[in-house]
Amino acid sequence: LLLHCSKSRVAYLHQTICKQWSSRMQMKFHPDKCKVMHLGRGNPKHKYTMTREDGSSHTLEVTQEEKDLGVTLDNRLEFSKHIQVQVNKANKVLGAIRHTFKYLGKEAFLPLYKSLVRPHLEYATVIWHPKTKRDRDSIERVQRRATKLVESVSQLPYAERLQALNLPTLYFRRQRADVIELYKISHGYDVLRVGNSCSICNESMFAPTLSTTTRGHSYKYQIQKSHGRRKDFFASRVTKVWNSLSEETVTSKTVNRFKSSLAQEWKNHKDLYNYDFTY
Repeated sequence: LLLHCSKSRVAYLHQTICKQWSSRMQMKFHPDKCKVMHLGRGNPKHKYTMTREDGSSHTLEVTQEEKDLGVTLDNRLEFSKHIQVQVNKANKVLGAIRHTFKYLGKEAFLPLYKSLVRPHLEYATVIWHPKTKRDRDSIERVQRRATKLVESVSQLPYAERLQALNLPTLYFRRQRADVIELYKISHGYDVLRVGNSCSICNESMFAPTLSTTTRGHSYKYQIQKSHGRRKDFFASRVTKVWNSLSEETVTSKTVNRFKSSLAQEWKNHKDLYNYDFTY
């Protein structure tokens, strides 16, 4: 999948980046399998070409959405379709569990739900974090429906069912996944070129805070003021939450230690067991 924004950068992107990647990975691009996705409302939507091995020129097909590594991305940088697909998959598995087991207690339900249903709703959430309340409700309704399968708590309100089963809301778990990923980035577990400046906003992905006050911890980052779709991007939504954590938590020596410290710090988090559905 090739992402191009302007005609002036085609030669550089195609001849330099693609060629270097192809040489390094020892994989040649197949022009008939390559596509172009135009991003941005002001995109001129130029036609792009690649050269086949026989020397002929091939015009790349324009695509509106593509699936890469299990995540469907569209040209509006929205993930509603991906979320609906994942919700449908989770509901199908949930339906199979319901028809397979006549009775489900807490001990049987939790391993089944955590291993077969919830992974569909949590894979790569750092990337496709839902932006609309409709999508958030759609995801959370799967867990609400699932917890009703446990007869001993089926008559309780959703929040009380979650407490009885010790299951956090999926909304809370997405926030948790965000800060865990930023911990991995900050401590070098996941290597990203976070210092590269965006050509549009001229800001780095994560930049150390410029504040000289002693408040907060030693890993604080500058809070990005973003608008439109950018305000829901990972770097924009996670920084404020990350900066609110304690020094002891963010300086944990291992990922597991960080998770334990985070669980202790967020044990009374407002979203741990509470979620407000639109309907």
